[in-house]
Amino acid sequence: MSLLDLLSSKPVLFDGAMGTELQNRGLAVGSPPDLWNIEKPEVVRQVHLDYIRAGSQVVETNTFGGTQSRLERSGAVEFVDSVNSTGAKIALEAAGKTAAVVGSVGPLGSLIEPYGDISKEDAAGMFRKQVETLRTYGVQTILIETMISLDEALVALEGAKSAGASEVGVTMTFQRSGDEVRTAFGESAADCVRRLEKAGASFVGSNCGSGFEDMMLVATEIRRSTRLPVLIQPNAGVPTVENNVVQYSGSPKGFAEFVRSVSKIGIEMIGGCCGTTPAHIEEARKVVDSL
Repeated sequence: MSLLDLLSSKPVLFDGAMGTELQNRGLAVGSPPDLWNIEKPEVVRQVHLDYIRAGSQVVETNTFGGTQSRLERSGAVEFVDSVNSTGAKIALEAAGKTAAVVGSVGPLGSLIEPYGDISKEDAAGMFRKQVETLRTYGVQTILIETMISLDEALVALEGAKSAGASEVGVTMTFQRSGDEVRTAFGESAADCVRRLEKAGASFVGSNCGSGFEDMMLVATEIRRSTRLPVLIQPNAGVPTVENNVVQYSGSPKGFAEFVRSVSKIGIEMIGGCCGTTPAHIEEARKVVDSL
């Protein structure tokens, strides 16, 4: 099942968070969620199933940190291939014919030139290798997400396309400054989506961020800047720590109202990022079904 095929009936509902949901199920804060593809595949599979049962039409592979750079930082670089291949298999088995699967590709976790030591050529190669593995094991649509640098987003898009991926979306993370939204590197939302569209992105959007209210501003700016399909995935608010437990203030009902609001401005694809759960998706499903 292709993600873009689902757009004939929109909005399309993605899943919610993977990393924080695995933390809810025992993953230690700071531990790489991707390694649970190998260590606890049954838990990862259950998260996918819970989102599908809650109403998700699309699930993302648990491979956000599956690049060589990320796994090197975790001391697990030897698992690059197995993290991605197993993540693909788990998601595809859980989805069956019920949901579409997209391959999650996150930032490298280290800066690329000219701000850091990783060359653009090496960075593109790391992204290409991850996408090649995901595609080899059956994942055709790629989502490059949580990008705070347009340069890195464009390099990742280049790497994914060089791996043969034809459906590649990119979502950026923006910060609010007054009535403007920009990346940590100062790039406007409008400039980001226009350049990504020119570079061949199949869809664009934003994920993560500070919560529902700020993401509404981001979604509005992106929607008026492109004709491509748009994916929006907010965090459930800004996290706080109470008694060594990370908590998010954005409720399932609040997320459902956000889904209603962004649907009205023509956002085609909606899901959740950090702190969102199957309960958030279940409430969102009610809204989507009512539209």
